[in-house]
Amino acid sequence: MPDPIHLNAVPDSIHRNEDVEYHAPVHALRPETFVYDRARNLQIMRIQGVVPLPIGAQIELVNPNVHATVVGVRLLAGSDQVPVAVCLDVDVPEAYWEGR
Repeated sequence: MPDPIHLNAVPDSIHRNEDVEYHAPVHALRPETFVYDRARNLQIMRIQGVVPLPIGAQIELVNPNVHATVVGVRLLAGSDQVPVAVCLDVDVPEAYWEGR
């Protein structure tokens, strides 16, 4: 059986020294949700607000009226200068892109 994956890798020197307390970085959350066509890697919309829809949820698109299906939910990592963002990956019907 493979070794377990350590999700919060902390240097061994911190583990061995009880006088040192590890503080994970803290980043702001952008108050928007990005929606990406996963197959084309194109942003199709930006929602004002954090909307972490579940996988399988439908997003109704217009012009033409089709439904995109949420296939993934992820966080876009932030930094001290860039806030973390929620991203919904969706499958978009070909009809949405015809004529664009």
